[in-house]
Amino acid sequence: MEIKLNKRVILDEEDPDDEKIVSTNEEKILYYNSLKERLKANFRKEIFHKIDSIRILKEIKDNKYYKLDGYKSFDSFIKSYRLARSQVYVYLKIANAIEEGLIEENYIIENGIHDTFNLIQNTGNKTINKSKKESIQSLSFHLKHQESYDFYKQNIKIISFILDELVVNKKDWLQEFIDKFKALNE
Repeated sequence: MEIKLNKRVILDEEDPDDEKIVSTNEEKILYYNSLKERLKANFRKEIFHKIDSIRILKEIKDNKYYKLDGYKSFDSFIKSYRLARSQVYVYLKIANAIEEGLIEENYIIENGIHDTFNLIQNTGNKTINKSKKESIQSLSFHLKHQESYDFYKQNIKIISFILDELVVNKKDWLQEFIDKFKALNE
């Protein structure tokens, strides 16, 4: 058997990774800006690849495609790809949040995997707005009457609005309630 080599045409192209000798300050600034643009482009590509990996892992796990290769569990499948279980767990949590409509891909692109996962962990089952507007933490308190509890539980948004309205716009009413409370507890 004879191996035949084709003639190769080697062009004198510049390698973008070679260090450039920059002489003037203006050239340094231009070169620095081009490096920053390349870095941004690389990060964008990386996050898109991660989002694609998230989708792929979720589909493989949900449809149990790993069994087609003879793997008995999803864990053994991810071990063969040398993926950390914690990393895959994070990816699957994010994939589930996307599927449930709790988070959008744009949020992941803008904020990254780590911040997205932290947001999912901190918000639980609440829907995450596109505007990244986080609500103030919830408040819990004990009620004396079951009837009050039932009403508040059925009308959480209304109660939230009423309490907010009292503090922000109806301070005179709020003061009346405070005075009445103090009178009852004396």
